Amino acid sequence: MIPTKDALLTLIKAVDGTMSAANFALTSSKTPEDTSEPITYAGEYGEIELKFEENVLSVNCKAEGTDWKNVAQALFDLADDTWDEKATKSAANTVCEAVSKYYGTECVYAGKTSKSAKNDGSKVVDLATAAEKAKKTKKKENVVSYDAISLANRMENIFQDLKGEMVKNIETYDIFLPEEYFETLITPRIVEAMKTNDRPVLKKVFNAFNTFYDEGENDVQSLIVVSVLGMNFAKDETLLKSCETLMDETLYDAVMPVVTYLKTGKGAKKRISSFTNPIIK
Repeated sequence: MIPTKDALLTLIKAVDGTMSAANFALTSSKTPEDTSEPITYAGEYGEIELKFEENVLSVNCKAEGTDWKNVAQALFDLADDTWDEKATKSAANTVCEAVSKYYGTECVYAGKTSKSAKNDGSKVVDLATAAEKAKKTKKKENVVSYDAISLANRMENIFQDLKGEMVKNIETYDIFLPEEYFETLITPRIVEAMKTNDRPVLKKVFNAFNTFYDEGENDVQSLIVVSVLGMNFAKDETLLKSCETLMDETLYDAVMPVVTYLKTGKGAKKRISSFTNPIIK
């Protein structure tokens, strides 16, 4: 288990590249002791608040002249004995993706360097490399990956009319934005399958979710538990009933605390319906 202070310092350091690329400066303490107060940033594009409630990290953004908007949530479970620096950086990457998508600025993942600071014109995630990985994932029979791109590939194998959409996402943003991709394309299909009780489709989806939750990193776990399942189960209780028996015990035990929190007064305000925002330049 990582100490709270160390986790918060790791989080601040991990999102610094994205914040700096968008000209946001830290306005709260540089050395926070606990999660009782949010981590805040301000800059020419507006304000950002990273708020901690229960085991959920909420990313709230406010562009100039607009109201606060919750643009992402991620698991941030410091009470979990297995929570470590790697898990913290995965949560930080969710923050980076959400901030860059909302403000239309560069996403700099933890440990990476801003492309604007380079002279070779390289990107945060090389477009050709990422697209090639997406196309060849199925061919790598001896190498199994449980990252967001692999999960997207699995979903496109289930929803075959969406084949190629993940590559388009990479081509559009120069990086893969899993939250945006799932929210706009995959999650609506899954919710529809839940509503119609399409058992063949749901079995395939949850076979993937069970495996990727067990084997994936924290960013993939957050995508499944918070963004896809937790948000929608909290909005519509009948959805949970249609697929409750398809979740492995570990996945079920992770989803239910999130659902419980999101159904509280505070949690309800944090539900996201969409990442759609005007790009601010």
